[in-house]
Amino acid sequence: MSKFCLIISLVMLALISTNSFSSAGDSNNEVEIGKPGDPSKVSRTIKLTQVDNMFLPAEIAVSEGETIRFVIKNGGNKKHEMIIGSMPDLKKIASARRNFPDKDHAEANLVQLEPGEQKELIWQFTSAGTIDFACPLPGHFKKMRGKITVEKK
Repeated sequence: MSKFCLIISLVMLALISTNSFSSAGDSNNEVEIGKPGDPSKVSRTIKLTQVDNMFLPAEIAVSEGETIRFVIKNGGNKKHEMIIGSMPDLKKIASARRNFPDKDHAEANLVQLEPGEQKELIWQFTSAGTIDFACPLPGHFKKMRGKITVEKK
């Protein structure tokens, strides 16, 4: 039992430390995946559709420094989420969703959508590289994933 408590504590610590970088009002919140974007600096809009078991499109290309308005529509029959992050972080979040499915989540890089709902996420990509996105809900994470390639300016 104590090993289980230790694992849960470590997962929660990882989530808390990840969330400490995601408050939109903090000027030091820039992390390797970028930061919440300024709506007045959006350079373009990218539409994403969630269907049960996939994102359409699942591969996106943006430029370093670009601020994107993602318009996400849940075209499926189930509740879905979209979260941007590194794959190790997304795996931790998906694990936490399995262990604590009823807990509320409010990360700056997360959108939660009911079937038929549409929402926006504005994100600035500050570093070149590859960033992932996924639906971390139980039973969704293995198939509902995508990649964002951030090209160097």
